[in-house]
Amino acid sequence: MLSNLVTLARREALLSVLLAGLYMLAWWVTAYMVPAELTLGGWPLWFLLSCLFNPLLFIVLCTLMVRYCFTAISLDPTEHVAN
Repeated sequence: MLSNLVTLARREALLSVLLAGLYMLAWWVTAYMVPAELTLGGWPLWFLLSCLFNPLLFIVLCTLMVRYCFTAISLDPTEHVAN
């Protein structure tokens, strides 16, 4: 039972690290690869994408990941003791 919890924790940790890495990559691409001359509503497009759009997108992605990829487990230690 305990090895199942460790496997589950490792999988969820890996998913979290991958999502964080994807966020950093998306931020870097939108902050440094979008030309500074492009604007939207008077705001630089790189700023809108990297500081407004990306965080909102990744909040949604994080919510979806927690809802569909993570598993609820009991934190009561007596339930995980093998007899």
